[in-house]
Amino acid sequence: MTDIAENPDKLTGMEIDVIGEVMNISMGTAATAMSTILNTKVNITTPRIETIGVEAFEFAYLEPVIGVLINYVEGIEGANVLLLQESDMKKILSQLFDMDTSDEIEFDEISKSAIGEIMNQMMGAAAGALASFLGKVVNISPPVLLDTTNKSSIRDLFSLKGDNLVSIKFNLSIEGLVESEFISAMEPALAREIVSMSMGASGMDDEEEEVAVPAPPPPVQQAPVQPEAAYQPPPQAAYAPQTEPARVVKNEPPPVAYAQPQQPVQVSPYEYRSFDQDQRTNNIPGDNLDLLMSVPIQITVELGKTRKKIKDIAELTLGNIVELDRQAGDQVDVIANGRLIARGDVVVVDDNYSVKITEIIKVRENSDQKK
Repeated sequence: MTDIAENPDKLTGMEIDVIGEVMNISMGTAATAMSTILNTKVNITTPRIETIGVEAFEFAYLEPVIGVLINYVEGIEGANVLLLQESDMKKILSQLFDMDTSDEIEFDEISKSAIGEIMNQMMGAAAGALASFLGKVVNISPPVLLDTTNKSSIRDLFSLKGDNLVSIKFNLSIEGLVESEFISAMEPALAREIVSMSMGASGMDDEEEEVAVPAPPPPVQQAPVQPEAAYQPPPQAAYAPQTEPARVVKNEPPPVAYAQPQQPVQVSPYEYRSFDQDQRTNNIPGDNLDLLMSVPIQITVELGKTRKKIKDIAELTLGNIVELDRQAGDQVDVIANGRLIARGDVVVVDDNYSVKITEIIKVRENSDQKK
């Protein structure tokens, strides 16, 4: 209570726990974004948080450092400064540029642009995670690299809005590249706004209050259920007629109301329409008949048939004779698309074999032959 009265910007234990959880989630997402950019494993540890005066804020053990200013412009408002060692950033750039060593890295316009893009990706992912946690849209302005980053510049930056800041320290581990630390310096008002939104309240007291949790109501004790005794019929008198004892039924369901039977439905047989007469009376129109007349049909003349085993067919060579089932001078079959339509004699017309039709096969006769 005394520390809070002397320093109203000092975060309480509960506020530190809440802001630590929020930053752990958001920086975990930022580590994933950096891992995707560098194509290597990146880990950012759980933060260590304290409220400290701007004059007492010290980061000499990290110098020389690069400062990156992030302003929250939507959802929440405030400033946040990331302080990273220059040597770490050179190693990150060497990994990004696929260079063997970081000694040749210089902080020129290209390097500064690359750092700004890395920070933009990281803090953009962190803002997205923060938005999901808070349940509202959170946007940041493009990260700005500070021209000079020292104790004096940080003091000038934060003393405009107060005499204190929230120091959040993280351990940064990039597999095979960096094992270091960086600091996130945040305005106390911004930290409290994040805590307030996380807790779902418009404001919080500086002192931690114990919330009395009402004790749960005592359990309702149910009376023990006695086992049902077997039913014993009352003794019957010698002169009374034997009667059936009444049944005791517990938890009997209500009687079911049955619906009255419906009146029978008269169903008359359906008379199907006969299509035979229609097929006899409906003739094919002349136009359709002309279409059918133009359909080509394959005509084949069959001289005769025979049946051979596969072994005999495989042994056929040039000069072999295959006997057919017909005698010389017998009629040949005229077949249209696999159907026998006529018989005739083989004749020669202009040096071409031809067939002289001598018999037309009727439809009924053709069907009998198939059977």
